[in-house]
Amino acid sequence: MNQKNPYLQLSDIESVEGLSPEFISWLESQSPKESPQQLLLDEATKPVRKTRRRRGTHSTACLCPEPSWYRPDNFKKLPGQLGHAYNRLVRRDRKTGALSLRMRISRHPYFVQLREQAGRKRDFRPERENLLDAIVPLMVSTVDRATHIDTINLRKMAWQLSEKDSEGNVIRKVTVPRVCRLLQHMMEYGLLELPEGVTWDPFNRKWFPKHVVLTERLWKIIGVDLDKLYAEQAEQVAAEAAGWITRDEHGQAEEISVKAARRRWYENMMHATLVRRREAAQKAKREKKLKALAEMPYDDRAYAMSVHLIRTLPKDELHALSPDQFTQRVRSHLYQLDLGLEREAGPPAYH
Repeated sequence: MNQKNPYLQLSDIESVEGLSPEFISWLESQSPKESPQQLLLDEATKPVRKTRRRRGTHSTACLCPEPSWYRPDNFKKLPGQLGHAYNRLVRRDRKTGALSLRMRISRHPYFVQLREQAGRKRDFRPERENLLDAIVPLMVSTVDRATHIDTINLRKMAWQLSEKDSEGNVIRKVTVPRVCRLLQHMMEYGLLELPEGVTWDPFNRKWFPKHVVLTERLWKIIGVDLDKLYAEQAEQVAAEAAGWITRDEHGQAEEISVKAARRRWYENMMHATLVRRREAAQKAKREKKLKALAEMPYDDRAYAMSVHLIRTLPKDELHALSPDQFTQRVRSHLYQLDLGLEREAGPPAYH
C-alpha cells in the first residue's frame, strides 16, 4: 500500500482476476492522477495526428533543364568585337555543322569569388547555370552597338530559350519568372545594370520594357578586346550623330558599310536638292508678288497687305487688334518689304 495514500489502490493489487468490474472501476477512481511530466511523455509517444493535406501528383522538376539559343543560319554575322564575343561563346562543328557552347559563363571563377558579395552561400543549381550559359549569347546577339543597351522582353526571351521541334513548336517551355530571377542574379553579380529602373505605365496598367546595359565586367568575362569594342562604339555613336545611320521602328540600327553609307549619302543629297528647289520656288513666287505690289499705288499695296494679314494672322490675334493697331501692322509690313510711301515720287493723291 502506498504510504502517501493509506487507501487501497489499483497498483497494489498483483492480479485483478476474480474481481468485479465495479470494484476495479472504484479502485481506478481512487488511484492518483498522472503528473504533467508523465502526460508530456505520453503525448510524445502517441502517433502523429493524421491530416487530409496531401502533396499533389504534379511534378516540380524544371520544365526545360537545358535551354539553348543560337543565331539562325539566315542571320547576318555580327560585326567587329560583337562577332568575336559570339564566336567565343558558340562554336560550330566543321564536320556536322552542329552548334554548341564553346564557353560556359557559369563556370567562371568570378562567380565563386563574388558569391558572398552577391548575397549567396552556395553555387547556382545546374538548371540555372544552363540558363545563364544560354542567355548570354542571346543578349550579345541583340545588344545595341552604340549604347550596349539590351531591351528585355521577358516573354519573347523565354520563348526564344525554350526547346522547340522542327516545326518551331515549343516542346519544353522556359517560364518568364525563371528568366526574371536570373536577370536579377546577373544584376547582383554586376553583369547587368538597370540605370533607369523599372517604370510603371499607369495608362495601360503595365510595366515599361526593361532596358539593361551589358557592363564592362561581362565583356571581360567573355574575353573581348575592350579597346576595340569601345572604338567601335564611338564610331557607331559618331555615325548616328552625323546621320549616316538611322533606326527602324523597333530601335534597331542598320549596319555600317560602304554600300549603306553611299545610299544614305544619295538620299541626303536628294533631300537637300528638293529642299533647295522648294525654297527657290517660294522665293521666286514671293519676288513675283513683291514686283506686282511695287507697281501698284500705295493704297492698293495697303489693301493687298491687309487682305494677306487677314488670311495669315491667327483669329485670336486679329480680334485683339484695334483698327488703328491693324493699320499700323499693315504699314509696318509694307515698310519691311520696302513698299512704303518712299517708293512713289510723291505722296498719294487723296480725293
